[in-house]
Amino acid sequence: MSAQRTLTALVHALDARDGTEAEATGTEAAKPLLEDMAANAGRMDLRDLALRLVDADGAVTADERDELGAEAWAGAAELTYRLDGWDAQPTRLEIRLVFTTSGGRDLIAGIGGGDDRIPLWMTGRVTLSASGRALVVARSDEGPHVLGLARQALADVGKVLPGWGGRLVVEVPDSEEQLDQALAAPDGRYDNIAAVTTSVDGSLVPGSPVHVFLNPKVFDGLGPRGAQVVVSHEATHVATDATFAELPTWLLEGFADYVALAHAGIPVSTAASQILARIRKDGPPDHLPTADELDPSAPGLGATYEEAWLAARFIARQYGEPKLVRFYRTVSGGVPVQRAFTGILGTTETAFVDRWRADLRDLAGGVAG
Repeated sequence: MSAQRTLTALVHALDARDGTEAEATGTEAAKPLLEDMAANAGRMDLRDLALRLVDADGAVTADERDELGAEAWAGAAELTYRLDGWDAQPTRLEIRLVFTTSGGRDLIAGIGGGDDRIPLWMTGRVTLSASGRALVVARSDEGPHVLGLARQALADVGKVLPGWGGRLVVEVPDSEEQLDQALAAPDGRYDNIAAVTTSVDGSLVPGSPVHVFLNPKVFDGLGPRGAQVVVSHEATHVATDATFAELPTWLLEGFADYVALAHAGIPVSTAASQILARIRKDGPPDHLPTADELDPSAPGLGATYEEAWLAARFIARQYGEPKLVRFYRTVSGGVPVQRAFTGILGTTETAFVDRWRADLRDLAGGVAG
């Protein structure tokens, strides 16, 4: 099939890091993007590249039809690639491609536009910033700044989890729309979230490459301390394989915030200002935060995240940081949280919540943290 020959030629061009050869696989309008992709493949040292057409029956939009004419058609291809030196295994995902037929050849007219993920490196020219175990892939000029945050995040994680020596890859889109495309997220899903840690292909298969994705709409509005806390929080998710773990959301998010804040020197009155204000108004919560309450679209999300952090912090203060780490790892390993409360902390969840609520009352009343 002509389209598969075109995709094979594109892979050859990407492997060769040859922009001219990549341009030859596309229409005039698509040539700049294809040239950028070839340059990106070289910058990122992409390996194991493959593109295989899996569906040639996709529909084009009315706008695409108006722009490209009656010969335009859409298809889906399975994409494979790996960041050499950073990803242990290849990423595999399905992407949407728009083709137009000209002179008996199917040429690439566009990439994306549907519900499939589109890797950042396939949306335009990226820059790379790397140092030690940290890599930042950016569609903006924020790469060097984010790299500094990533390096400090690795140091923050190392203070609580000294045995982890893994790598951290942060992707920085230029817009929230690019973030949504990279994650195949519905519009508005991450409106209130500064960053997301997830597998690049969206799978839950252990070992799949996991990167941190920033949401510039929210992240760019943070101050220096807030930005550092966010990146250190997400680095904790990477270090603990949180993407593939099944554990209560309050522990998942609260532990990540604990690691980010444990040695940051930020007063509790500042780091927990939203939840303490809510407690002064409504009293302390009568339960640990639920998954629904910590959903990215939930109201009062900032305060609820602080609530989860204060639960993890309370464990560390009452039982010691090593016990908190052990508690987290035990639950992450599949032990029910109720059993971990008993076996690791020597208490019950109900008794813990009662003591935690008392601690929250004290904090909201102005008792020093």
